[in-house]
Amino acid sequence: MSYILHIETAVPKYKHTQKNISDFFVKNTTESDAQRKINFLSEKSGIDTRHSVVNDFSISEDNPTLFKSSNELASLSDRMQLYKREALDLAQAAILKIKDFQNLKNSLTYLITVTCTGLFAPGLDIELIEKLELNPKTQRSSINFMGCNAAILALNSANAICKSTTNAKVLIVCVELCTIHFQNSSKDDYILANTLFGDGAAAAIVSSNPTKENNISIKAFNSLIIPQGKKDMAWQLSETGFLMNLTSYVSELINGNMLNFLKDIDLLKSNIDFYAIHPGGKKIVDEFVQTLSLKKEQLQASYDVLSDYGNMSSPTILFVLKKVLENLLKSDKGKVIFCAAFGPGLSIETMQLEYV
Repeated sequence: MSYILHIETAVPKYKHTQKNISDFFVKNTTESDAQRKINFLSEKSGIDTRHSVVNDFSISEDNPTLFKSSNELASLSDRMQLYKREALDLAQAAILKIKDFQNLKNSLTYLITVTCTGLFAPGLDIELIEKLELNPKTQRSSINFMGCNAAILALNSANAICKSTTNAKVLIVCVELCTIHFQNSSKDDYILANTLFGDGAAAAIVSSNPTKENNISIKAFNSLIIPQGKKDMAWQLSETGFLMNLTSYVSELINGNMLNFLKDIDLLKSNIDFYAIHPGGKKIVDEFVQTLSLKKEQLQASYDVLSDYGNMSSPTILFVLKKVLENLLKSDKGKVIFCAAFGPGLSIETMQLEYV
């Protein structure tokens, strides 16, 4: 068996309202049609605030960090330098929130880092081992460039490690600086991406051994790739940062396949007690509710995370799961939590947990 022992989260210091960000985008866009789309999507996004490692989006701020001119896009090199400076501290902030981490760290056997918004070598894994003073013999791996559902892939890897290794204890950390890839473009894909994404980090510990009480047991993982959605969610490098292809058809592709997917993995809605669903966008969450004939309150954690943080890519599902777990009661023991997140491919990654 394997168990999730801890989940903690962190966000950067700059907190921007959704209106701050839409005003910044509108100010740097001359096309009136694009300005109308920006304002419309911003108002309908279900997002109130987002966090960023840059102050640029609150237009009252002086001395912008990255986007110094509306006529000149920041280079990939500038964005990656900023990523290298900020990602390590944000990842560490999430990890150090784990209760009694300074004692717990001595029993860690494995580290998995997750990110898709920046790369450098030696990477986050080695930097964290050094900065946190972990055992230099700690085994490690990285899941890079796999998008919003990569946290579930990391948990799947941690689960395999814990099931095959006695006394294994795996630290997972997801960190994404999505906002450093802001693109000043009036294309629909960029308007949608600029409206959704924020920065954040989440850390989790998975162990082969339970604690004395209130354990979250990992029961199963399942995956689905929807090839016809390959062009509807994509992520690629360019001279001016990472470019996001993101269309309005993503929700239709995900939710149009969800019922058959659940049937294929023999998971009945009646066997699910709680939901932790990645809020890739308000439409995705709304249509998930409709597809499974749920009450909106059953996905309240997803709506709350979307409202407070936006879509932070890989850490987001852990923000949602943390909220779900915090609301469990002792009387909920034995109940099942269904987690799902969505990424490029188009891909769906799911996980089933039990409160034991």
